[in-house]
Amino acid sequence: MSENKIKCTFSAVRHERKPEPKLVQMDLKPTDITIEDLADALCNGASFRPAVLYGRKASDWKQQQLFGLDFDHNATIEEKYNKALSLGLTPCFLYTTFSHNENEHKFRMIFCNDSVINDGDYRDKLQATLMGIIGDVDVVCKNRDRLFYGGKGKMVLYPAYDSRINAETVIEKYWDSEYEQYIPTSKQKSKSKLSSSKRDKGDTDNEEHNLNENLHVKAIKEHDVEYLRKTLAHEPIEFETKNEFWDYIYSELDIAELIDIDDPRSFCCILHDDHNPSANIFTTQNGILKYRCCSENLTLNIKQLVEMLGDFKSEYKAIQFIMEIYNLSIKESQWSIEQRENIDMMISNITLNKFKELCPQADKNIKYAKDTFLMMLSIARNNIYSEKFSNNDGEIVFFVTTKKLAECLGKSYSQSKIDKIGKYIKMLVYHDLIRILDDEQVPKGLLYKAIKYSGTDKRNGRHVNFYAIPSWVIQQLNTIEDNGIRWKDKGYRIGGVSFDMFYRAEGFDVAASLYPQYKKQKNENGKVVNRTTTQASDERTMKISEVILNCIQKKGYCTEKEVIGILGKQYTYKVTELQLKRSLNEILDLYGLKKVKANKSLKEQFSIKSEGYPNIIIEDFK
Repeated sequence: MSENKIKCTFSAVRHERKPEPKLVQMDLKPTDITIEDLADALCNGASFRPAVLYGRKASDWKQQQLFGLDFDHNATIEEKYNKALSLGLTPCFLYTTFSHNENEHKFRMIFCNDSVINDGDYRDKLQATLMGIIGDVDVVCKNRDRLFYGGKGKMVLYPAYDSRINAETVIEKYWDSEYEQYIPTSKQKSKSKLSSSKRDKGDTDNEEHNLNENLHVKAIKEHDVEYLRKTLAHEPIEFETKNEFWDYIYSELDIAELIDIDDPRSFCCILHDDHNPSANIFTTQNGILKYRCCSENLTLNIKQLVEMLGDFKSEYKAIQFIMEIYNLSIKESQWSIEQRENIDMMISNITLNKFKELCPQADKNIKYAKDTFLMMLSIARNNIYSEKFSNNDGEIVFFVTTKKLAECLGKSYSQSKIDKIGKYIKMLVYHDLIRILDDEQVPKGLLYKAIKYSGTDKRNGRHVNFYAIPSWVIQQLNTIEDNGIRWKDKGYRIGGVSFDMFYRAEGFDVAASLYPQYKKQKNENGKVVNRTTTQASDERTMKISEVILNCIQKKGYCTEKEVIGILGKQYTYKVTELQLKRSLNEILDLYGLKKVKANKSLKEQFSIKSEGYPNIIIEDFK
């Protein structure tokens, strides 16, 4: 019933395991929902913020009626539920988290106030009171933007959906000054205490200056991890990959909170002696938070800001500092270490030209695709998940869009450049330097993650491609070189790369292995069948064959330039040239022809008058 609905910030997507913050952030939105439906969703992996936020940060808080408490250690479900009842407070429901087990209870307790609270300070006081009187609550529950993940328990605990608390009664009866530690803004008071303790140690002449000093900035300058970890009170997060870690720190960490700025739109720059506000914090179109000082013409991301403020001489130490103050970590295993080492060896072999010794023909073929290959190796390296995200051969599985790859290479400004990179990828796949995977070869968790990240084309159901990187053991190097020789023998050219080209030259299986999402199509009866060449492509191929055979019949040879010149007006020169690149191998095999470079003897034999030694198509007398 609509009158029993409350408003919160909710994501209805149900997860089997604790999701990445970025995936949840994409789905969160202010929602009217019944408490019963919310409880059921959370028990089955959905996520929510008790508060209504029109944004992602605590400063975007608008209102709140639900209040949540998080228990991770030193508490049992029954003990804390009974404690609440003994205080005259009945929660609406409880639920277990993803990491709950019988030996260590991890759970959430949800209360509903009898009215909506629109005053942020009043909200903070009620939250702090609940945390203080129940006890053993995770301290980060105090934050206005607190995000609660669901769990996998499937069952709502102690449901009492109509139960309500009264904020005024709770605060009046139970508030204690010691609960101020649970109020987000109380860090201002802790600053004064910390400042006083430091002043007691010396430099009393600067007492007035110290009172006004930004202690967050001071802590960064002094590399004071303990102080920042305590004041920021960030919930521990373990990332599956480095890529997820970078996405999170650049897009999710609040720079204003880190440097303790109340109004991120305008403030005095913390990097120089600034008496007129010249700095601000903004979000780029890609969702990255940046610090900008207009007077110094300086724009920095959070890592760069920490490096400058802390005068870090090592990028590694600056990153470790950020990880420590925010309780962040990246999952590491023997398998991931091994995979990273494999990729590092590949990158070294490519950059030091050792690949040329290992696979000389393949190296020559991919000369212009090496930058694309190195970038894909780099992306794979930063996307090494745990072993559950590998294929059956234990190889790294990752996904990336061609457009994203082009952006990384600085070539996303042109669609033709993006298309060329797409063709380079097919060349690398053909050589088996990388492998493109069919959906059934992709771990289900990763498949969902990619579709969630990049979406699916509603017109054809296709999504971002998945790739694997095989290790360069001796057998694999032999395969790569054999494929390189076959590429050369087939006369493949990057301009003709397409399903059509590989289908005509080597058949359906090869073409399907390179284009797994394009291997099926519906026929005129709506039945799903193997993809073949199109009727228009077949007609152009037949015309090209006729022109080549007619020329050979008349003078013994034919050039590609002649074919394009004859058919260019009918199909346009560009289309004719492209079709010729795609179909020539099939035509040569079908009619017993070959393409060779004209030497002096052949020029005399066929009375070729042109300068130089052109490539010509002639009969193959074997």
